[in-house]
Amino acid sequence: MKPSDLLQNIGRSEKPRTHSITVVLDVGLGRSAIEDLAEVAGAHVDYAKIAWASSLITSNLDKKVELYRRHGITPMLGGTLFEYAFLWGKLDSLVDFVRNTKLHIEISDGVADISRTERLRWIERFAQFTDVFSELGGKQIAQELAWKECVREDLAAGSKMVVIEGREIGPVGKEIRADLIETLLEVADAKKLIFEALERKQQVWLIRNL
Repeated sequence: MKPSDLLQNIGRSEKPRTHSITVVLDVGLGRSAIEDLAEVAGAHVDYAKIAWASSLITSNLDKKVELYRRHGITPMLGGTLFEYAFLWGKLDSLVDFVRNTKLHIEISDGVADISRTERLRWIERFAQFTDVFSELGGKQIAQELAWKECVREDLAAGSKMVVIEGREIGPVGKEIRADLIETLLEVADAKKLIFEALERKQQVWLIRNL
């Protein structure tokens, strides 16, 4: 018997998964680190998010993308890259890059001031040729959002999954906002939502309750 045998027959799906997915944060991993990740936990990792806008200064991005794909892990560009391109008027170039590389992308407005209309327009455009994960919530300060409406609109525009910013559902050092999670589950199936969890206690809460 191996410890991994304990995962059998408990409802855990196998790759490729459509729900209960695991997204890891690539904060600048080299190829050796990616090989180690794949060897140790590749069967359990669905996506690797190239964190923030680090792809701008990653000289071996194409090799990293190829390596992730070889190991059955889907690489995805982080939302900060989208916000950077928005602020500098380079979204058309980012669209071309994503189309050519077939990379998935996260679309967010956690820092940049992007209108709902603009945000939905770009979700719809990117979703024409790649999978889009849209993130809701602020990174610096909490956003006052009509959460139900925002989730509905993002999904209708073509977002495959809606990511809830960890600072919104459980600010560091504070209790998890169970009321917000309940509100979100009223409008969307849990299979369409990804909850970021910044602290262990939040992770435990989500595992026990979802």
